[in-house]
Amino acid sequence: MSKILVIDDEQMITDTLSTLIEMVLDYEVVAVNDPEFLLNSNLLNEENFDMVISDFMMPKIDGIDVLKAIKQIQPDVVPILLTGYSDKSNAIKSINEVGLYYYLEKPWDNDQLVTIVKNGIEQKKLKEQVDKDFIIIQKRNQEITRLYDLLQKNFDDEKSNMSNVIIALANIVEAKDSYTEGHTRRVAGLCRLIGESLDLDEEALNTLELAGIVHDIGKVSTPDHILNKPGRLDDIEFNVIKEHPEVGERILKPLTSMKTILHPVRHHHEKLDGTGYPDGLKADDIIIETRILAIADIFDALYTDRPYKSGFSIEKTLKILEEEADNHKIDKNIVAIIKELVENEKIFTVYEKEKSLKEAVENM
Repeated sequence: MSKILVIDDEQMITDTLSTLIEMVLDYEVVAVNDPEFLLNSNLLNEENFDMVISDFMMPKIDGIDVLKAIKQIQPDVVPILLTGYSDKSNAIKSINEVGLYYYLEKPWDNDQLVTIVKNGIEQKKLKEQVDKDFIIIQKRNQEITRLYDLLQKNFDDEKSNMSNVIIALANIVEAKDSYTEGHTRRVAGLCRLIGESLDLDEEALNTLELAGIVHDIGKVSTPDHILNKPGRLDDIEFNVIKEHPEVGERILKPLTSMKTILHPVRHHHEKLDGTGYPDGLKADDIIIETRILAIADIFDALYTDRPYKSGFSIEKTLKILEEEADNHKIDKNIVAIIKELVENEKIFTVYEKEKSLKEAVENM
């Protein structure tokens, strides 16, 4: 709920404003009749206000000085000044000193005041959302920068292709929603954990992580209404989404530095018994990196919320993976590693990292 601070040395004024705002707009109002007491108290450090409405002419201290002092403690508060007709010219001269949002003459019009207060609060909320979106963009840019550094370290001889990779990755991040971005980060983290359990070397681990990041890049061509459909896909929609592994391979194939991840990207939906897509590969045709990516992708899809379902419990997720392994759909040894990572709780570090990132953004 939005919170507004009302300051006037006349209690009748603060009572009238408080009643009007609380009844019409349902905002919380804190009324103060002694501005000096306010500035000497701890109130401004203990409570955050979205807006402050202050009278201009008050004993000992005027409204402009009061607003200046409040803005030093709460710089994002929206300031509104109440003035009498004779005070108007002096108030206008002081507008720039506090970044005044609006000034109202006494006696005010109730409808006008309600509109001004409502618009001021909405503008503040909009600014906060823009600031939060900017932080998210910064986080995404940091992820792209991190990936760029990873690519540059392992493919120094392919610098001419690096900018193309980053453009492709940036496009997919911007084109898809926050769930898609989080999914690829988690899958990349799971791939690295599984690879470490298999004692793969650093080059192979980096390849796995990179494959996890870009494995769904082909979904840039999939319509959002299919990706985010809240129910089961029909046959036509499923055939559309099944195209994304081939599209992903086509996007990355011109980049010679992406050669090692083409197989995992194209074949991460293949099954050991040949029932997967797009090529119906079987057992020995599916390399270890692709098997790892496939299982990491399935695990995260089962365990986390999707547009069309809530995530399964860890127990049910493991049970489904074990059944798939018993039916020769996925690699039984990698499923066993997943189970070990759950038992020793290492796997949850991937999800804690993602949770911390989201909380950091939400709390900014």
